Amino acid sequence: MKILSINTGSSSIKCTLYEMPQTKILMKGSIERIGQSPALISFDFGRTRRNLKRDVADYHQGVEFFLGMLTARETQVLPSTDQIDVVGHRVVHGGQKFSQAVLINDEVMSLIKEYAEFAPLHGSPNIAAIQSCQRLLPKSFNVAVFDTALYQAIPARAYLYGLPIEMCEKQGIRRYGFHGISHSYVAKEASRLIGKRLEELRIITCHLGSGASVTAFKHGKAVDTSMGFTPLEGVLMGTRPGDLDSGIIIYILKHLGLNAEQLEELLNKDSGLKGLCGKSDMRDIIYLTEQGDEKARDALDVFVYRIQKYIGAYAAVLGGIDAVVFTGGIGENSPVLRKKILDAFGYLDVKVHEEKNLSNEAFFSTKDSSVYAMTIPANEELAIACEAFKIVSKNQSLTET
Repeated sequence: MKILSINTGSSSIKCTLYEMPQTKILMKGSIERIGQSPALISFDFGRTRRNLKRDVADYHQGVEFFLGMLTARETQVLPSTDQIDVVGHRVVHGGQKFSQAVLINDEVMSLIKEYAEFAPLHGSPNIAAIQSCQRLLPKSFNVAVFDTALYQAIPARAYLYGLPIEMCEKQGIRRYGFHGISHSYVAKEASRLIGKRLEELRIITCHLGSGASVTAFKHGKAVDTSMGFTPLEGVLMGTRPGDLDSGIIIYILKHLGLNAEQLEELLNKDSGLKGLCGKSDMRDIIYLTEQGDEKARDALDVFVYRIQKYIGAYAAVLGGIDAVVFTGGIGENSPVLRKKILDAFGYLDVKVHEEKNLSNEAFFSTKDSSVYAMTIPANEELAIACEAFKIVSKNQSLTET
């Protein structure tokens, strides 16, 4: 079965074509800076890698480009896109309705559009990618794999907010959590590498990229996570503030004259690291810090401190930690930040092996550390493909047609 996995971000799209259930990669690629000039395109097929720069105006063009590359003469991955059986889509918000992946029909699509309001940076890209595949691949099944599904089972004490309960129930206000596809994948992978069942381990996973979140796992399930009703809550992020006194929102509305749309723009695109020092890319911030830039240093300190607070809180929730796992662009590639974060946890007997950390090894704790410190590359595309395969395989009427 050939499954195309599509992972849309706020300005990027990643696509991987798999042969399932072998999980063999037939082709993969990414487009960054969608809507900017030029977009950065890379794709791999066989042993060949290509990098391009060209304008990609929107996600419709992005999907169309990838499908064209699958059948292009230079790649010869597929004779026709009709051979794509299933498309698995990362969908950021599934509300209270979806606790697992589902086939996309008109009703599901309507709900995806409804929930898009709560994740404005990702909702529209998700919808655009699905609509493009429905139009360009009319014979393929489309499956939605939700970032929020992992957290539908967290306990009420973790998902309830201190608002009138009638309001919460009527409006669906609760902690939903995000990055669930990534957190679930790396927790399972950590369990496999450690050699113990996930149910036996207390794991804290840190997905650190432009968006960042921390999740606690106990008895094989997520029990709490840092992002909330929307992806704005939690640790400091590239352009989002993370935890924020709600009184600040009231103050801004009263005294700065911003309307709801301007406030949304401020909180989603102009806050976080960017708001504190003018830069949202951690590589730039580390460089500026090394050059003595005080604003960059403060932004870095806030980023590290917020993550430490969540790890410490979740250590209490879990009654101890067996492993701390880092993933995402920053988590996988910044030994400096991993060490800064874990230096606070000597009291839990977390010991970092300097050389292993610098070389980004899977295990970078010392042999006598009581806690595994781990780096696991994110692979949301594989997780999406596996979930899509599982959903379609369960329905015999689909696999027999």
